[in-house]
Amino acid sequence: MKPRLKRLLGLGLILLTLVVVLIIGISDNSLGKAWEAVKSLDVKWILLCILAYLTFVLMDSLAIMYYLRRQGYRIGFGSMYFNSVIGQYYSNITPGATGGQPMQVYYMAKAGVPGAVGTSAIVIRFFCFQFMLSVIGTVLWLIFKPFVDANTGGNRWILIMGYVYNIFMLAVGTVLSLYKPLIKKVIDWGIRIGTKFRWIKKPEETEARLFKSVDTYQACLMYYRRKPLDLVVQMVFGGLQLLAVMSIIYCIYRGMGLREYGYWHLVTMNVCEYISAAHAPLPGASGAQEGVFAMYFSQIFSEDTRFAALLLWRFFTYYISLILGFVVIVAHGIRSGIGFRESVRSGHETADAVMESNGEYPETGGEKT
Repeated sequence: MKPRLKRLLGLGLILLTLVVVLIIGISDNSLGKAWEAVKSLDVKWILLCILAYLTFVLMDSLAIMYYLRRQGYRIGFGSMYFNSVIGQYYSNITPGATGGQPMQVYYMAKAGVPGAVGTSAIVIRFFCFQFMLSVIGTVLWLIFKPFVDANTGGNRWILIMGYVYNIFMLAVGTVLSLYKPLIKKVIDWGIRIGTKFRWIKKPEETEARLFKSVDTYQACLMYYRRKPLDLVVQMVFGGLQLLAVMSIIYCIYRGMGLREYGYWHLVTMNVCEYISAAHAPLPGASGAQEGVFAMYFSQIFSEDTRFAALLLWRFFTYYISLILGFVVIVAHGIRSGIGFRESVRSGHETADAVMESNGEYPETGGEKT
């Protein structure tokens, strides 16, 4: 599928999901109740929602910046924060979050970081975030097991399936780091099958790209075997990033004047929700996120506040990234001397070109220190 078509499909699915959610809200009169709940919100807790999201992006940028500096590439904080905002934006408008990482590597390459180094930074940040998601999720589930069981009920199988997927991805990452010949045989076998059924049109290019990704990933893991303390630092960034975005639901809860449950109760259920729904292949896991939230939080929020909580939570964890990313793209374009429309067009054309480039980024050499 062409990148432009993929992006347009992603935007269409985002809009469709939002429309369906609003229709459901209108049909059972939840929208009116939501508006009343929003009007009564405590502003300071809403400001904390914004702060929590900005902290989430901050941890992403600091994790990548720390890795790059340890590799000898000094990229300014402003550039890295811009990089993380762009990454969140393109991840959230493309199915399977396939657009964000290539764009981050592209902009790092423009700043002087070789593509292989930029890719390694993204890979290790993703691995550490997923690892901390599993660790923190497991610990919280064990501590608050009765609370989790009461709120997941008959839908607990969704949470278990999410855990299976997350652990599988971590296992694949481990295999990639330990058994290079085996994984290359699997890739070769998969490409032959894909070529036979005409799913893969350019097998040689696909194989070369995948082998290059494996080599990059293994080189990254070998670095952390030599310097385990750096891996611990990345884990800390991943954990803080996770807790930042998971804190948003608690801010919404308190902003509505609710006090029955504490911070860790809300965070526990939000982590469980994320594990259950985040692997859905739609942009921002649209549809899955809203559905699982409605199931897991139905007893935590009252009937009058439930729909408002869903809309606010989705805004501060997802739609805000689209707004912020769009603003940053336009501001970047205007700063470069082009107008509003040209900024939007240029930004998306760049994304399309990057996703069609099969991982080839401008190798500018960079300034090592």
